[in-house]
Amino acid sequence: MYRGEAVLQRELNMAPMFSWPRLRDADPVLRCEMASTGEVACFGPNIYSAFLKAMLSTGFKLPQKGILIGIQHSFRPDFLSTAHQLKEEGFKLYATEATSAWLNANDVPTTPVAWPSLDGKDSELPSISRLLSEGHIDLVVNLPNNNTKFLKDNFLIRRMAVDYGVPLITNFQVIKLFVEAIKYSSELDTTSLFHYRQRDIGQQG
Repeated sequence: MYRGEAVLQRELNMAPMFSWPRLRDADPVLRCEMASTGEVACFGPNIYSAFLKAMLSTGFKLPQKGILIGIQHSFRPDFLSTAHQLKEEGFKLYATEATSAWLNANDVPTTPVAWPSLDGKDSELPSISRLLSEGHIDLVVNLPNNNTKFLKDNFLIRRMAVDYGVPLITNFQVIKLFVEAIKYSSELDTTSLFHYRQRDIGQQG
């Protein structure tokens, strides 16, 4: 997600598009050398409106039911306020075991889920694949790094999100801005660049 300068006293955001569903078994996590297959630029009266419109224009769907959270330990201090915002928005929150224990201890109620490698085994926790396939989870937040023993499990979670057509966010700055912007989702406008220009000309005249 790229933030541009204000255009005609409006904000411009560009959202990249990637072809993860076509890249079978590829890990849908962004790295510095990756190039997008396209971009969508959207304007808005503020950064939140422009950001959400750009995201929606790429096919991203706003969550309505549940959100699965999996974050590595290094992201926790910065992520806590975002987690509280999600709770205040009324979303049902699921999380991998360690993340769930940490969030619950910090007054963010979550339901723990089983790692994919334990799916079908003796775990009493809900299966991520079942929750995704039955539509209980409609957004996956997976903030990975290489300092974890669950590299394969995190890959499987990201891949399942893509294969089930569930929106996936793997960048901390993106999920932070996304959660801040959700409260403005009912105020999105459909004003085009042409109308912004006409409005600006009218104000100058």
